[in-house]
Amino acid sequence: MRIRVEDIRVRNRIRRDPGHLADLKDSMNRLGLLQPILIDPQNNLVAGFRRLQSARELGWDTIEARIIDVEDKRERLIIEAEENTTRRDFTPEELEKADRLLERYSHEGFFRRFLAWILDLFDRIFRR
Repeated sequence: MRIRVEDIRVRNRIRRDPGHLADLKDSMNRLGLLQPILIDPQNNLVAGFRRLQSARELGWDTIEARIIDVEDKRERLIIEAEENTTRRDFTPEELEKADRLLERYSHEGFFRRFLAWILDLFDRIFRR
């Protein structure tokens, strides 16, 4: 569901400083919000502080949110901590592969699309 950004309350949080938001704001500006924030039924933020702050700085009126009914303070803390600790960044090798694939798919025209299809086929066959 979409909710007005100004209606979301940020209460006691582990993270108080959102840090550098330029990359996240750029991503949200280009691609939109990829993962909704989490709020409780009273519109208190449960998870997604950096996404919410980025939306505010981008001047968004609304943001996609998922409502979860969690009143237990311990459970709220677990959710906030889990969201920030269970993710895994790409390895350097995975980043290199992503860059290679982005370059592959950045070209237009029939020949380039056909070449990308052939390279994809080889990747599937040889699991590069």
